[in-house]
Amino acid sequence: MYHAIVRRKVRALWRAAGSGRGDSGAAAVAMAAPDLRFRFVGDGVLGADLRGRDAFADWFERAGRCIPGMRLSLTDVVVAGWPWSTTVVVRLRIEATLADGSPYENEGIQWARIRWGRMVEDTVLEDTLRLEQAWRRQQSATAATG
Repeated sequence: MYHAIVRRKVRALWRAAGSGRGDSGAAAVAMAAPDLRFRFVGDGVLGADLRGRDAFADWFERAGRCIPGMRLSLTDVVVAGWPWSTTVVVRLRIEATLADGSPYENEGIQWARIRWGRMVEDTVLEDTLRLEQAWRRQQSATAATG
């Protein structure tokens, strides 16, 4: 029963986070523990290894500036553990329309640990080459029109 409740909450969180609106990270930030460790693996434009809810919120803001209107959709979720140590693994799809009109599509995995309803660790793995290529196209298109 506990796992079903967590899955439902995670799906709701991803519906809110994946909307493509400017405040899409608000639900995830609200769930974050004050000392959250967040990692977006890679050295690219969104690469991060940071601590704290404020830094997490700043990362979402940066992601929204990098590729505006990015939509995230959860394709699968797995939950294991108990309230004091819950592991959530999410498979997700990322989509956006870049400034030059071309589509951006990617996929990723999120591995999160939750303790008593607060996310204490969040690691995201995404195809960073695809992300970098999209970011460069976005930069070129906005420079050309700006």
